Amino acid sequence: MRTPFRHPTRTITENVHGVDVSYDIPDTAPRLPFNLDAALRRALFTFAVAMTAGAIVWGTVAIGGMLQLLAPPWAAYLVAGVFDAGWAACLIAEWLLRYDHTRAALPQKAGLAMLAVSMAAIVLDGHRNDAVLVGIVGALVSAAAKGVWAIGMHTIRIKLDPKYEAYLRTLQQQTGTEQALALSEWDRQLTQNRTVKLRLALEARRPAETAVNQLVDRPQSAPVHAADQPVNQVEATPEPVAVQAVARAVDRPVQPEDQVDLLVSLLRKGEHITKARAAELLGVPESTAYRRLTKATSVVNQYN
Repeated sequence: MRTPFRHPTRTITENVHGVDVSYDIPDTAPRLPFNLDAALRRALFTFAVAMTAGAIVWGTVAIGGMLQLLAPPWAAYLVAGVFDAGWAACLIAEWLLRYDHTRAALPQKAGLAMLAVSMAAIVLDGHRNDAVLVGIVGALVSAAAKGVWAIGMHTIRIKLDPKYEAYLRTLQQQTGTEQALALSEWDRQLTQNRTVKLRLALEARRPAETAVNQLVDRPQSAPVHAADQPVNQVEATPEPVAVQAVARAVDRPVQPEDQVDLLVSLLRKGEHITKARAAELLGVPESTAYRRLTKATSVVNQYN
């Protein structure tokens, strides 16, 4: 027989003889009592947000009607919204700094100044339309919204002891420093990647014949022999691997990717290649060889 009311249950997962089973049992845990303070606090800030929205709309209409005498309506009303949106933005900053009394003083003072400017503009619009009383009442709408926010902030603001306030500020500074360092490292890596791509693009635009001539027309190393070794038994210094690769691939120009692949194959064999050695193998300046070697090292590390 089905019950007309649904009772709360909770799921239990157990292992029975090596098999995981799940079943529901009645939830007999005591419920938390109704929190009247939290509900009233939510209602207070809901009213504050609604009043702020109404004040922004009224101020935008009143001030925009006055500004459209000198500007198009879309620009006039867009700029008019800045007056009340300014002190509303200061409320957000004041909320974020509610545990830091020293830093919260700046947005609080700035919000009051922006509120005064907005109220003066609304009163001026009423005076222009020969309705000073309407202008004063409209200005009091913004003052009422700001007042409700001030009361709400007063109910949640906790005045910390100086040592705890300094402790909280120190933790925030440490966290902010770590975040700044991480963002700086991220930006540095992005800049480095863009630099590598830019250099590769510049190298690709160079005539390919130049790289081939640099590799093929390199002067041959002179044979070195001992004093007691016959001249006809002297073994010439082996030709660099890059020249052999070009000799085998003379049917197409040598590309930067070919040079990077050559270095990758040598690095995977366990050879230790310096910038000077890479320049000798590739037959390019050391600056270009360093870029090729950096690219090859990143490729090897990527697949390791």
